[in-house]
Amino acid sequence: MRIAMVHSSFAVRGGAERYVRDLTTGLLDRGHEVRVFSRPSEHEEAADQSVGRRVSERLGDRTGPLRKVFTHLGDVADPTGLSMHDVAAFAPDVVHVHNWQGLGIRPVRKLAETWPTCHSVHDFAVADPNNALGNLGKAKALDAVLAARSAMLVRNLRDVTLLFPSERTRQTLLRHVPAAAELAQRVVLLSTPVPPARRALPPGDQRTFLFLGALSPHKGLADLLAAWTANPLGTLLVGGDGPMRDEVAALAGREPSVEFLGYLGEDGKRAALLRAGWFVFASQWPETYGLVCAEALIAGRPILASRIAEPVMASPGSYLLFDEPADLPARLAEAATMPAAVYRGMTASALADGARLDWDTHVDAIVDSYETVRSRRRLPADRG
Repeated sequence: MRIAMVHSSFAVRGGAERYVRDLTTGLLDRGHEVRVFSRPSEHEEAADQSVGRRVSERLGDRTGPLRKVFTHLGDVADPTGLSMHDVAAFAPDVVHVHNWQGLGIRPVRKLAETWPTCHSVHDFAVADPNNALGNLGKAKALDAVLAARSAMLVRNLRDVTLLFPSERTRQTLLRHVPAAAELAQRVVLLSTPVPPARRALPPGDQRTFLFLGALSPHKGLADLLAAWTANPLGTLLVGGDGPMRDEVAALAGREPSVEFLGYLGEDGKRAALLRAGWFVFASQWPETYGLVCAEALIAGRPILASRIAEPVMASPGSYLLFDEPADLPARLAEAATMPAAVYRGMTASALADGARLDWDTHVDAIVDSYETVRSRRRLPADRG
């Protein structure tokens, strides 16, 4: 099967970006032909097909008070720079789109009118451009605007099959956008490829906490650093990359209990997980899944998470939750000092959850989704 993988950019190396790379590799290993279409960035790969500079970037180069207006107008016309000619030359059997569900939805509609198309739902942007649903409920007028926006998006997604990472994610979106129930959709339980060397690791240090992911305020990193520096309880390991990189590095330079690990490859992740007894997932928006939580469970590490980002793949015995950032210091202290027998029970629960997360099963389900989408369009059998 020939699969066009469409993603706006790899400029940020977050969970969605890593998932696109991992899924591409898994499909190639199964003998499929895959081409990634994306804007150029420092993290692009040689096999990627670069698309043109989007209109919003060209208009956004303008200075002055209307800069943001030009940027958003450009996004409506062209959110990625992708043209139908780019994809047509590849002649895909199916198009798989990621993170493309804002006002610039028109190109997705065109893709779906031409080829069988599915869309992995990595966030809640169909309901709210904030992704975290933070705009909903603020004012009746704003809710009305968001409802009109969602209705427009649903109309343009009518030929697209939505792939949700969990049933809870699907229900959350449908609660805010009931009309989305009319769209073709499937729940494909998410996982992540983890080599044997990172599965079911020996117990870590209960007083060592690991944050791993995008170094950004919306991931709760600023709240975590504030809670930690107010009362260091052991060691805080921070791995990843993002806009808070310099801030984290500076804090690690003056606070002995904080270690900045930078962006971690395979060996670095294993070393960090071996040391850590807890994984911290402090995101301040309703995450659709949280791939790093899956990695933590597979390693056998219980999770300390914000309630709004409660890990959907974990059983209740595998995590502690906090409601507000102000509650985080108390939860950190509880995690670091809980009786050893209680901590061992949480570790055992995490290991059991991790054992159920199988990457090959996920990729097989994605391929089955492709076949289902293709069959609805009555396309010919695979080439070659």
